[in-house]
Amino acid sequence: MKIKYSMRRVALGASLVLAASGVAGLVPVAHAATVDLQMVAADYPGDGKTQQAQWDALSKAFTAANPGITMTVNVVSWDVIDDKVKTLIATGKTPDIVNKGDYSAPAAAGLLYKASEMVSASTLADIVPTFLNNSKYNGTAYAVPDLASARALFYNKDILKKAGVTKLPTTWDELLVALKQIKAKVPGVYGYAVPMGPEEAQAEFSIWAGGNGGRLYDYTAKKWTVNSKANVEAMTYLNKLNNLKLIEPNPAKCDRTACAQTLFASGKAAFINGSVFLPAWLKANGGANLNLGTGSFVHNTGQEAVTLGVQDYFTAYKANGHQAEIQKFMDFLYQPANYADFLKAAGGFIPATKSAGAVAAKDPALAPFIALLPHAIFYPGDIATWPAVKGALQTSVGLAVTGSPAKVMADLQKKALAAK
Repeated sequence: MKIKYSMRRVALGASLVLAASGVAGLVPVAHAATVDLQMVAADYPGDGKTQQAQWDALSKAFTAANPGITMTVNVVSWDVIDDKVKTLIATGKTPDIVNKGDYSAPAAAGLLYKASEMVSASTLADIVPTFLNNSKYNGTAYAVPDLASARALFYNKDILKKAGVTKLPTTWDELLVALKQIKAKVPGVYGYAVPMGPEEAQAEFSIWAGGNGGRLYDYTAKKWTVNSKANVEAMTYLNKLNNLKLIEPNPAKCDRTACAQTLFASGKAAFINGSVFLPAWLKANGGANLNLGTGSFVHNTGQEAVTLGVQDYFTAYKANGHQAEIQKFMDFLYQPANYADFLKAAGGFIPATKSAGAVAAKDPALAPFIALLPHAIFYPGDIATWPAVKGALQTSVGLAVTGSPAKVMADLQKKALAAK
């Protein structure tokens, strides 16, 4: 989602006025300085309208409360936001604020204000520490988290009942047994919808690898570990499920929304890994009558269940020198009522502030995900080359499920080490 907030300074002007008597005098005429903040923000609902309207309303309210600062808001699709921001920077039109899913590359390039310069001390103190710690580059926070989501295992209770699966599987071995039962007793239904297509393959990979203790980056060795033993084992397990036809066909081409979630919504899949907004999506896309259950992700024997925590960020660029105005806007955004409107327009994510989180924990729809956060693993977004590695994973990691896991992961490791 993108929102553009542009700020342009108009210098104070002074005019020379000749007195009516003919005596020349300098009479300064003051004009208020105007700053137009530019912001680029990602489109969380994906409809191109909901958040644009929210940002426009917020911009109007902010300008009314802060004469001399105007807001220009542009909401942009997730599939083009990275390229959009790069183009703006390259053409000398750097936005003041960006809202998207990474921050490390511009932080490494020295383009960003620190988080402590983006918001006031009181706003910064309200950010959930786990999220703020995941917003650092070289130990310093250069981004302020806007919201987060966690993932959970969703399952169709009716399909499991028909298959005779009486206990929710918790390990890979138990899941294999359950999927075989589903295949044998519920024809026409795939046991697990595994979206390894380019839309969000890095998320699905992280969930399965995390359940085997696998991670993408070793912070101690300061090295990418894409082809670690644990990660290859996880992809080998999925490869086995694919070969046994226990998951949907062509998982490397199956995207999260158009493929996996659509299969699950139509009752054609028993299990799926889903985010906090999946229930609402199902209700709106043919799955309103599903007998839905949720639980923790399966994991390999000897490992622990994890959840994937995903957070996005606000970053502020130094190019236009609008630090004071940016901080005014960001503090305005994080005011409880304004922040609640932002979260609502975004689609009901987990809030990034402690104050809003305490309220959200009382929501039955959000409470299970908030409870899972202590077991969350995150993308290595603080590593400058993460955007390049993420892109490689999105494009190719699904091939490990349908081809040679060891070879595909080795090739991805080479790309990670060469990423710039």
